[in-house]
Amino acid sequence: MPTVLGIVVAAGSSRRAGRDKLDIVLADGRTVLETSVALIEECSLVTDIVVVTRADKIEYVSSLMERHPKVCAVTAGGNTRFDSVRKGIDAGPAHDFICIHDAARPFASAALVRGVIEKAFEHGAAAPCIPVKDTIKFTEDGFITGTPDRSSLRAVQTPQVFMRDMYLDALAFSDDAFDDCQVIERAGHRIYPAPGEEGNYKITTREDIEGLMSSKSIRIGHGYDVHRLVENRKLILCGVEVPFEKGLLGHSDADVAVHALMDAILGAAGLPDIGNLFPDSDPAYLGADSMELLKKVSALLAEQGWCLGNADITIVCQRPKLSPFIPAMKERLESVLGKGTCNIKATTEEKLGFTGSGEGIAAHAVALING
Repeated sequence: MPTVLGIVVAAGSSRRAGRDKLDIVLADGRTVLETSVALIEECSLVTDIVVVTRADKIEYVSSLMERHPKVCAVTAGGNTRFDSVRKGIDAGPAHDFICIHDAARPFASAALVRGVIEKAFEHGAAAPCIPVKDTIKFTEDGFITGTPDRSSLRAVQTPQVFMRDMYLDALAFSDDAFDDCQVIERAGHRIYPAPGEEGNYKITTREDIEGLMSSKSIRIGHGYDVHRLVENRKLILCGVEVPFEKGLLGHSDADVAVHALMDAILGAAGLPDIGNLFPDSDPAYLGADSMELLKKVSALLAEQGWCLGNADITIVCQRPKLSPFIPAMKERLESVLGKGTCNIKATTEEKLGFTGSGEGIAAHAVALING
């Protein structure tokens, strides 16, 4: 059986999209890039995968790829698509075939990937194609000049699969080519048009992203935290200092309510919790203001293409009485997260348990996010 190296090309600038489209989180909690990598990884015919990304994103992409065992390398792309593919080939093992996939096409099926690879084994080169539905026109000087026969036209997709040596030899013909197939065509080789899929579209423009975001599911996350009450510490809840003879013990300011809220937001977005993002082993977070950490979480949520719909927080505390401070707490949270996003409640546990005995304070939070 021939061997296959998968190359996921993710080195573009996303100029037409107006934002980094590959970092958008899809409904399953994975980014567009991760979903595309997982698609290629799922195919048993692919042995190894190289992800080609921008130089400034190598560290970030490498961290994402830790969950994908077939990814053998993450490398920086070049000045052109064909430079990037060549760098991907050089970074991976020398397999018989290469399977080149645009990271911005996360919706292809596993059957499509396998089918294209099998046709490439048979013919040396294959690419998924779909018939063109619209009538196509030639234009010149601003006017329509002709109409090609639609029956012979096909729209090409990825992954495109070629014999490795064939592709490397054909790179000499890559000047001003539009895609990898055109490089192979110019070298005189034939490419088999394997069946494509209507759903295998490429995320390219702002309109594509808007359509993608509108199809996202609403997602919900839950957060819980608890801290011990001790002497000689300030009591900070939702960014507000509450007068009391004790405060909460922690590496940061130990704002138990904000910690629960951050974990709820991160959980809804499928992101690591605050213990991973702001570890208590890191001296940078010693005495940290949790409201500043909440700003970082809010920015991370926006980077992933999500926004907070609303959050509901319950603080479990026997003493002190918190109701007089709740309006100020709400104002502080909404100064970071937006007006009307946060609800805060406080309750006791009727002197039961560690919170009821005054040993500590706990907090629950639920957050709803949408795209």
